[in-house]
Amino acid sequence: NLVSPSDTRTQIYDALPRHAFRHPSRVIISRYVSREIRRPFLLIVGLFCVVFTSFSTAVVLNDVAAGLIPLETMVKLILIKLLIALEILLPVSLYFAVSVGLGRMHSDSEITAISACGVGEMRLVGIVLKVSLVIALVVATISLFARPWAYHQRYLLLAQVAAEFEIADLEAQQFFFDPDSGYAILADTVDHATQSAGDVIVQVGKEDATRLIVAKRLIQPPRSAVSPLAFVLEDGVVYHLDRTGSRDLIGRFKRLRLVLRDQEPDSVALKSKNQGTMSLSQSSSPKDVAEFQWRLSTPAATVLLALLAVPLSRVKPRQGRFARVLATVLAYAVFYNLLAFSKNLVQEGLVGPVPGLWWPLALLAALLSMLLFGPWRKGRI
Repeated sequence: NLVSPSDTRTQIYDALPRHAFRHPSRVIISRYVSREIRRPFLLIVGLFCVVFTSFSTAVVLNDVAAGLIPLETMVKLILIKLLIALEILLPVSLYFAVSVGLGRMHSDSEITAISACGVGEMRLVGIVLKVSLVIALVVATISLFARPWAYHQRYLLLAQVAAEFEIADLEAQQFFFDPDSGYAILADTVDHATQSAGDVIVQVGKEDATRLIVAKRLIQPPRSAVSPLAFVLEDGVVYHLDRTGSRDLIGRFKRLRLVLRDQEPDSVALKSKNQGTMSLSQSSSPKDVAEFQWRLSTPAATVLLALLAVPLSRVKPRQGRFARVLATVLAYAVFYNLLAFSKNLVQEGLVGPVPGLWWPLALLAALLSMLLFGPWRKGRI
């Protein structure tokens, strides 16, 4: 008996298992969804980097114009700050990219179409999970290794700028602030020829007290390359403000030598932000615990935020891809503020290592579970 080609194809199709046809289509759909997330992610992270760099440049540009910071140092500081900021910019960019990408697919009824092909929302969650794990790995590398190195380089640059400070760099009625040493200088008049200033206010901050000095005249004596930064103040008053109690002191002087830095620029004291992750893990200091848990929380937050964007991106067909943008922004703002608030609580010793910084992540995971597996989700593909 003769068998037609169509009958032969029908027999072959019936003999093959169903997954032989579904698997290629699912691979294509997975690649398509990943591409729809990757494109806005690259655009958003690039935009955020440009905005952050422009803002950082505007902040430091005044010091460059005043001659307080060299242009080369400014460029290095901005690049270092951008590297540190990537641990925040990458998660938030992925979060909005998933929301925008899947929101467009919902709006154009593409989610409905791929659901008819057997690709439900849990499959979309799996695709987003794979993408977020790659980004989380990059964020973990930045937080655990690049972050302490970047802060150490930043402290070194600021220490070098402070060590090279001269009265000639000070402008009248303009603040000079050194965040590394914690001192600030404000002078009413500045005489660059004599390396002196008149009617000055010097603030020196410490962990337990703040020292405020008001003097008629400030002189910077000549010093060598290895001598500490020091000033001589004449005819003034010292206010010693105790932060831990009520032991405030007031003293008057005719001549006072104030040493602001007694260390080399190449040696920077260890702080929580520039310590290695292994060192922080063995410390019981509240500041070290807060910094250590922060570094661990960023990759976890990257994954949870990306997954949260999947249910938040649900919109009705032809409703518009940005219909849920307000809820998306509010959700991220609340979570980030809770995470920053919990870090401050641990840093001040008001909350211990447990719950530490983990309770905002636990709340986010609980919210994600409710949106994905809540009772109102039953019956949805």
